[in-house]
Amino acid sequence: MTQKSEFSFRTPTDVTLTHVNFRKELHGDDHRQAVDLNMSVDVPNSLLDTIVPGLREALYTNHDVANGQAEIEDLPATLPNLRFPRLNGGKFSLDDKKAKLAGYELEVEYGLNDERSKMVFDCVKVVKRSIETKEGGTIHLSWQCQYMGDRLDQETCGKLALLEQDLIAIRLIPPAVEQLEETHEPMENPFPVQDADEPPLTAGDIFASGPSSDGGAADDADQDAVLSSDDR
Repeated sequence: MTQKSEFSFRTPTDVTLTHVNFRKELHGDDHRQAVDLNMSVDVPNSLLDTIVPGLREALYTNHDVANGQAEIEDLPATLPNLRFPRLNGGKFSLDDKKAKLAGYELEVEYGLNDERSKMVFDCVKVVKRSIETKEGGTIHLSWQCQYMGDRLDQETCGKLALLEQDLIAIRLIPPAVEQLEETHEPMENPFPVQDADEPPLTAGDIFASGPSSDGGAADDADQDAVLSSDDR
């Protein structure tokens, strides 16, 4: 089964707000306030399994297991070693310049972990995702959240500016995708055949049956009509 790709932090996660960039974005004929929030965090390389399935196995391996050491049962396989040691500290972009993950909800905690000390932004775009590989099974993950909207009043912009280079707790929730429920009811056959209890006709049965009785009667009537006209 192919693992689903997802970029998210569904539970509060401490990350570093590395840079805050305020700008104006053209929206129709008006310029609206927008902001770019650059963030980063060190995470286990196992997170790559959900961000880009297959990438962890491409970049990491386990030298001990490769040399014959048995793995412990009931424990997930670990890949702590870089396949190519010169990649230590190597930075890889996960997106091209035009790629954007849209529709995210970003929650920034900056106070006492109550509703009054949270900043919530909707319709956030996630761009510029990248990783830096490290020996030992850790990656440095960075990305940028882009937001434009009425939530950026003077008070909120001031708070964000003061949080630059600080450790903040965030939740980053991807958009919900509606899943169609699968029906397990049998579909009605649009091309019904003979009774299911009857054995299927063979090619010989069809050939031996000849034309239908109705068709035969119609042919006989046509032939009689032709003969009658000849008699005249």
